[in-house]
Order: sequence, then C-alpha cells, then structure tokens
Amino acid sequence: MRRAPMLPTTLRLGLLAAIVLLAAGCGSGGTPEPPPEAPPTIPTGAPPPSNRPVPATPDPLVATPPAGAGALPAERVDAGALPAGLPTLVWTRGDRVVGVYGRAGGCTDARAEVVEQGADRVVLRVVQFSTGPGPCTRELVYPPLEVTLDAPLGERRVVLTGAVP
Repeated sequence: MRRAPMLPTTLRLGLLAAIVLLAAGCGSGGTPEPPPEAPPTIPTGAPPPSNRPVPATPDPLVATPPAGAGALPAERVDAGALPAGLPTLVWTRGDRVVGVYGRAGGCTDARAEVVEQGADRVVLRVVQFSTGPGPCTRELVYPPLEVTLDAPLGERRVVLTGAVP
C-alpha cells in the first residue's frame, strides 16, 4: 500500500496558522472583545501603595522646636510670603532669640536674617543659597536657624519671608 506524499513543513505550518486565525475570528461573531479593565502589571514583590506603612519619622514641615526652645503661637506668625516647602514654625529661646527652620542639602545651605524690627512686628527672611556648582547629592535637611533681636520679642508678630533658588 502506498502512502500519500507529505506536504513540506513550511506549507503545513502556514495552513495550520490560517486555520487557527479563521477559527479565532469566527467564534466572536464579528464583535470585537472589550479591552481589558486594567493594564497588566509586572510583579515587583513590593506591596501596593495602599498597604505601605506610614513612616515613623515626623513630617519636617510640621516641625517641633529644638530642645530648650518654645514654639511661638501660630496666630503670632505670618508665613504668607514664605516660599512653599519651607517650615512655618517659629520658636523663641529666651526673650531675644527667634528661630526658624531652613531647607538645605546637596549643593545648598540656608540662613536666617533679620530684615525689620518694628514696634509691632519682626520680619525674618529665610534664604536658601547655592554652595557650589555640583555634582550635588539629593539629600534634604531642615537646619534650625536662630537670630538675635536688638530688643525682646515681647508680643510682636513674626513675619516670615524667604528666597529659594
């Protein structure tokens, strides 16, 4: 008994692919499948953001005064002219020393300056400045900065202004 000749392998694979494509298209009734609800994700082993623990360190923008200093009540502080991202806490140490936090790190440092000492207010300027051209690291620190007034602060308001490069 004689067998029928075999078709070449490439022809057999081509016919098989055509049959599979036709079968896949016929089963849908011409209606396209809906897109997936969410794009596929690559597993990283990290928990999703909602399961991440809250850091134990306090938020640096909600600061506390350094040891030995007392916070000035918030109603006596006007931080409206302070650049975003700088802490608004003001503290006193004794009757003539006023402190604030600056922002520094990498190629920047910070300083505080007394701009005005009037009868009803004291204006402080918090300045962030460049310390070099780099390369710079990306750490961020909030150094405590203190200034000494000519006269006791008393009941005067503290107005914060600032400059950030």
